[in-house]
Amino acid sequence: MDELLSSVSEKLTQFLHENLEDFKYFSDKVEKIKGYYLDILREILREEFDRNEVKKKSFVLGRYFFENDISYMLLLDIDDHIVPYVIELISSVEEDIPHFVSRIHLFEERVRYVENKVAYGYLTENIKQDKNWIREKLRIIKNSESTMKPFVRDHLIWVNRILEDIRKLRPSASVPLGHYNCELGRRLEHSDGLGIFDEYRDEIIILHKKIHGSAVQIYHFLHTRDYKHLLLEYLEFFNLVGKFVSLLGLTFAVMYEEDANIDPLTKVLSRRSLEFILSSQFHIAKISKRPLSVAMVDIDNFKQINDRYGHQIGDCVLRRIAQRIQDALRKSDFIFRYGGEEFLVLLPFTSKSDAVKVLDKIVSRVSGEPVKCGEFNQRVTVSAGVSSIEDARDIYSLISRADRALYKAKKAGKNRVST
Repeated sequence: MDELLSSVSEKLTQFLHENLEDFKYFSDKVEKIKGYYLDILREILREEFDRNEVKKKSFVLGRYFFENDISYMLLLDIDDHIVPYVIELISSVEEDIPHFVSRIHLFEERVRYVENKVAYGYLTENIKQDKNWIREKLRIIKNSESTMKPFVRDHLIWVNRILEDIRKLRPSASVPLGHYNCELGRRLEHSDGLGIFDEYRDEIIILHKKIHGSAVQIYHFLHTRDYKHLLLEYLEFFNLVGKFVSLLGLTFAVMYEEDANIDPLTKVLSRRSLEFILSSQFHIAKISKRPLSVAMVDIDNFKQINDRYGHQIGDCVLRRIAQRIQDALRKSDFIFRYGGEEFLVLLPFTSKSDAVKVLDKIVSRVSGEPVKCGEFNQRVTVSAGVSSIEDARDIYSLISRADRALYKAKKAGKNRVST
């Protein structure tokens, strides 16, 4: 067995370093994963299979994956690469065909058992983190005066109860399931007292239906004790919940119900609302380990416009540019007037590379056709600097990095995006 494990170790090292770009810079993690995996492999290749020992070691590997921001999918990728290789090695030394078939069947069954238990270890750690996210979200909305407050609060409590059911492996739901069995679902269908514009209601309803559909699948996998598929479904479920709560609790509560948070000139969100929304989204992203990016956007040569055409024309240009930026954003994004001719764009659930694509679109949209304001009829450009949560300790360093990136864009010639 030692010879087999040595050969597998070489194969696994090659796989992690050559096939997974992200891991070649983290040799300590590679060695740790190898150690856990080979230890488990040694156990499942034994004639006498100690189920409890394998369960314990698999659970530890799942926790290690989660605590080190390693996707559970890596385990499945490793198995897809290593399991056929192990079978090939066994076949080269096993001469008894019936015994070989029986041995391989048993080996594959044990691999599935390990995948299931690693998933459970990963899932339990994920649930601890997500329960913290829910507590923080409830704290944030506690003092809100929004009419959406009870619906956001009740749905967070509903989600928390599902998490408890998963944690305690309850196969039967302790909460009502189904879009139309939910008070919020029924109210959304009729927009009864929610103040949701028709433009946004359909998107909210679709998200709400998907959440309830995902919850049904979660209880199915709980019933079958299929933790691998339960984990994958749970990750999708909580991603939907994050988007839903963000859109419902922030976009509508702040943008459409608190006029004081709207900049009177440009009609985008004011700097007053920035700290609440950004700090909330930053904390959510940190806890849930999901991406978040911001961009500082500045109108190029705006002082020259003001000096030549006057502040009235300058204000008109500001309004037009703000509208073009707003039109180029997705519904889940936020735009704030940060000061003067500068805007801050917040992009939840967005990596830096995807944020650059959004900002490239904005830069192109702004300069696409002339801005017409009285006697002013010229093309106007903007520059942008992007930063993401992976670069920042807090919201202040996040904004500071975006500001420095904006300076780079200006220095490089303007009308462009920098990181």
